[in-house]
Amino acid sequence: MEGEEGKYVMSVAVGMTGIEAHRIRRYESAGLLCPCRTGGRQRLFSDEDIELIRRIAGLEEQGVNLSGVRIILEMSKA
Repeated sequence: MEGEEGKYVMSVAVGMTGIEAHRIRRYESAGLLCPCRTGGRQRLFSDEDIELIRRIAGLEEQGVNLSGVRIILEMSKA
């Protein structure tokens, strides 16, 4: 997310959210999440990113696919 600096590497994000790294990468590939990157291209997640990961995972657990998650997130911004 924009506006907050990333500070957690992937392994820490996984530990904080309980969401597997491959799922977090899938969220990023779907355009739902955009963590900061270091010069070496390592992902750095902010506190806002961590909350977003939890929210996306919660929606998925309720049966919402990633396309639906995108719509819900866009609607919540309006």
